Amino acid sequence: MKTIHRLATGIAAFSLLSLASAVVAQDAAAPVDPAAAKAAKAAAKARAKQVAAWKAQYGPGPYPDEVEAFAQTRQEELRGYYRTLYYDGEHNAVLNYERLGLLSMELGYYADAEKAFDGALDRIEAFYNKDKQAEKATSATRLEVNKDFKGEPYERAMAYYYRGLLYLRKGDYDNARASFKAAEYQDTVAGDESFQSDFALLTFLQGWASQCAGDGSQAADAFEQAAKIDPKLKVPGPSDNVLVLTELGIGPVKATDGQYQEKLVFRPGAAMPENGAIVTLGSGKTTRAWPLTPAADIYTQASTRGGRAIDGILDGKAQFKSGLETTSALATTVGSTFAQQMGGNALYAQGIGAALSMFSKSVRPTADTRMWDGLPSTIMVGTTRWGAAPAAAKGKKAPPKAALSGGDWSMPSVSMTYRQDDNALDLAGTKPMSASAGKCGIVWARSRSVSALPPEAPGNNAKIALARKRDKDVWAKDEAFRAKLR
Repeated sequence: MKTIHRLATGIAAFSLLSLASAVVAQDAAAPVDPAAAKAAKAAAKARAKQVAAWKAQYGPGPYPDEVEAFAQTRQEELRGYYRTLYYDGEHNAVLNYERLGLLSMELGYYADAEKAFDGALDRIEAFYNKDKQAEKATSATRLEVNKDFKGEPYERAMAYYYRGLLYLRKGDYDNARASFKAAEYQDTVAGDESFQSDFALLTFLQGWASQCAGDGSQAADAFEQAAKIDPKLKVPGPSDNVLVLTELGIGPVKATDGQYQEKLVFRPGAAMPENGAIVTLGSGKTTRAWPLTPAADIYTQASTRGGRAIDGILDGKAQFKSGLETTSALATTVGSTFAQQMGGNALYAQGIGAALSMFSKSVRPTADTRMWDGLPSTIMVGTTRWGAAPAAAKGKKAPPKAALSGGDWSMPSVSMTYRQDDNALDLAGTKPMSASAGKCGIVWARSRSVSALPPEAPGNNAKIALARKRDKDVWAKDEAFRAKLR
C-alpha cells in the first residue's frame, strides 16, 4: 500500500504552506503591505490547490496535515504506525493496533503498547459478542477485504497473549490469567465453528499467573492440562519466580487459492537459522544459564483447528458461488427447453437463469490476506527461582523448596543467546523486557525485531479502502474513530 508513503510528500507541501500562512497571520494587525497581501493571496491559492489535489488523491480525507498533526504528538519511532492507524480508521483498526502494540512493547513504550492492545481487544470482544456490526460483517455477500479486520484465531489469540505479558510485567496476575484464558478461547473460535483448544502455552501461562497469585490449586490444574496437550511443558517448581519467554523467527503468511481465490491458506514464514535459545541471568558468581523449551509453533496454530490440519478456509463461499453458476446455466437451458415444449416464452426461463447468474456474481468470496506480519514462528519458555529463599524459623531447618511468597529478590541482568542446534549465532535480537512486580518477574525477548517492517499492514487493498470512503455510514464511523484518537 503506497497511500501512507504518498502522505509524506503531502506533509512536506503542507509544511511550506503552513509556514507562509503563519507569517501572514502574524502580520495581520500591521498596516497592509502590498507585497505581504500578494504573498498571502498566493499562499491561499496554493493551499486551495493543494487541498484539491489531496481530495483527488485521498477522497474525503483525512489529509496529510491532519494525519501529521496527530502523529507529531507520538514517539518518533512509532509515528509511522500512528499515521497508518489514523488514516485507515476502523477498517484496519484491530490489525493496526496489534502491530503498533507489538512494536511499542519491543521498544519499551509500554503505555502505548497497553493502549494499543486494549484498542484491538475491545473490537475483537465486541465482534464475538455478536453485536449488529458483527452480524453485518459475516454476511455471505460482502467481499472479505471490505470487512473490518478481526483476524484469524491465532492472530486474535496472540493479541491476548501479549496483553497478558504486559499484565505480568506489572504484577497484575488476575488480569494476566484472564487474558491468557481469553486467548485460549479465541484459539477455539473460527467463524461459526468452535474447536478444542490446542494452544498449550496459553494454558501453561494461566497456570503461571495463578501460581504467582498464590492460587496453587488452580495453577496445578492448568499445568496438568498444558502437559496433556504438550508434554514438553514441565510444571514449574513451587518456588520459581521468574518466567522467561523468547520468540524466534518469522510467523506464518497468508495466501489465496481456488478458482475464485476464495480459499485462505497459510504458509510458513521465511526460514530463519535460529531454532533455540539460551538465557543467562545475573553475572559473575551468580550467573545462571539454561536452554529454553519450545512451547508454541505459530504456523501450526494458524494451520490447524483443534489440533487437526486444515487445507484452507472459506471453501464454503466458493462452493456456493460455483453452485449458483451451475444452477443458473441449468435453469436457462432446461427452462428454455420446457418453455418451447409447452409453447411458452423461452425468454422467461432465460430471465430466471440470468437473475441467478447475477446473484452468483454478487457473492464475491475473495479471501482476506491482511495479516499480522510481526508474529514469530516459535515461542520458547522457561522458569527458574531467583533470589534468597525464605528465612527459616529460629531453631528449624529451612524447607527443601522455598515458598514462592518468601525471600528478598530483584530481577538480575539478562542476556539471550540464539542458536542453531548446538551452534551459537551472531544474532543480537531485541533488548529483553525484564521486570519484577509482586511475587514474580518476567523476561521477554525476540530474535527478530519488527522495527524494520513498514507501517502499512500487508494484504491491505488501497482501492477498496478508498471506495469505502464513499459509504457515508462507513465514513462517519471512521471519523468517529479518529475523533477518539485525537
